[in-house]
Amino acid sequence: IFAIVPKIAVLVLFARIFQNSLFSTVYWWQSIILFCAMCSVLIGSFVALKQRKMKRLIAYSAISHVGYLLIAFGLGTFIGLQSLFFYIFIYMITGICVWSIVMSLESQSNTKISTSRNLSDLSLLIKSNPILAITFAIALFSLAGVPPLAGFYAKMQIFLASVESCMFFIATIGILSSVISTFYYIRIIKTLYFDKVLVWNFYQPINQGKSLVLGLSFFLIVLLFLSPNLFSLWA
Repeated sequence: IFAIVPKIAVLVLFARIFQNSLFSTVYWWQSIILFCAMCSVLIGSFVALKQRKMKRLIAYSAISHVGYLLIAFGLGTFIGLQSLFFYIFIYMITGICVWSIVMSLESQSNTKISTSRNLSDLSLLIKSNPILAITFAIALFSLAGVPPLAGFYAKMQIFLASVESCMFFIATIGILSSVISTFYYIRIIKTLYFDKVLVWNFYQPINQGKSLVLGLSFFLIVLLFLSPNLFSLWA
């Protein structure tokens, strides 16, 4: 909850204050917001490359995603605001899926149950739980913006809104940072599928509640690209 909900609340508050009440002074606060967006995107992407702890990596990647949200917000246009809320919807669904998987990876050894923390704990998850590994891989590809998943459409809307606002430099930095972030997402997928292990991890069964959340978020990530009109109207 704390990883996802506060971002939505803060950005909705910003939209109400800046876009409604202070829109006449857009040229004053736009440069500040875009500067913060560039710092968030670059710092989140580069620092996440060095992380070996799973929760830290996801946390730093969340910083870069907030940077993309700030890019859409800082454009100061209706299309930018629409792409902002559309990205929030997609990020919320994908974030719920990713954090549910992280919380579900409880390994058991000698009657001791602990939550997985290092990326190495995910080694060859495809062998022990192939459905969970495929779900995790799809969620990571969506965060990276790989087509034809929902995350690709969300990022594409932000970049197109930047280009339409003649923010070509901002769009270029965002696209390059997205390419950089793809590297550490693919590194996690490589760990899931191809890393060799000497000691196997045995995971606890996933309860029914988490299974329903994972299944629903997984199908939304996959199928939203086919028909994103409902979320576009909400945005």
